[in-house]
Amino acid sequence: MTYLDHITRNATRLFLAACLMWAASCQPKPDHLAVEDDLTDTTWSLVDEDSAVVAFPNAFLGKPTLVSAIYTHCPDVCLMTMANMKNIRRALGPDTAAVQFVTVSFDPTRDTPAVLRRYAETWKTGNDWSLLTGDSTEVARLMTRLGIRYEVSRRDTLVSGAVTYSVSHTDKALLLDDQGRVVETYGGSAAIPDMVAEDIRALHQP
Repeated sequence: MTYLDHITRNATRLFLAACLMWAASCQPKPDHLAVEDDLTDTTWSLVDEDSAVVAFPNAFLGKPTLVSAIYTHCPDVCLMTMANMKNIRRALGPDTAAVQFVTVSFDPTRDTPAVLRRYAETWKTGNDWSLLTGDSTEVARLMTRLGIRYEVSRRDTLVSGAVTYSVSHTDKALLLDDQGRVVETYGGSAAIPDMVAEDIRALHQP
C-alpha cells in the first residue's frame, strides 16, 4: 500500500465516522414528546426563593424545564417528589446542564420565599433548580393550567391556638421543551428517573 493509499483510506474512515455521528445526532424527537400545550400564550408572575420576581414560563425559555409542584408542610408525597427530582438529576449525570428544574408551591400562604429558601437549603437544590411561590390567585391560575388539583383536606388547631392544615393534591410533573411547551407529564413521585433523563436528552438534541 502506498503512502497516498494509506492517507486516502484513513480519510475515508474519518468521513464515514463523522457521517454516523451526524446521523445519530439528528434523530427525530420520539413521538411521545409531541407538544401537548404551549404555555407561552400567557405569563404567570411568581417569586423565587430569593424574592426575585419570575415570569413563568418566559424566564426558563432556552432549555428544557422539568416542573413539579409541592407544599413544604407535606409529610409524604412531596418529599418523595423532591427526592425523585434529585434522582432524575443524578440519572442525567453530565447532561444535568441540559435542563432546568422548577418546583412551584401551591401553598403560598405558608410557603413564603424565606420558607422556600430554607427548603432549598435542606434539599441542596443548587443553582439549576428554582423554587417558586406567589400570590394565591396567580398560583391557582397556574395550577389549573398545569392540571394540578389541590385543596385543604384537614384543619387542626394546635394547643398553642395556631391553625394547621393538610393539602390533598395531584402528584404530577411536567416536562417543557426549550420553547415553554408541555411535551410530557409524569407522576411526580413515581416517574422513573432513567426514562425522564432519556426524554430530556432527546429534547436537547440539535
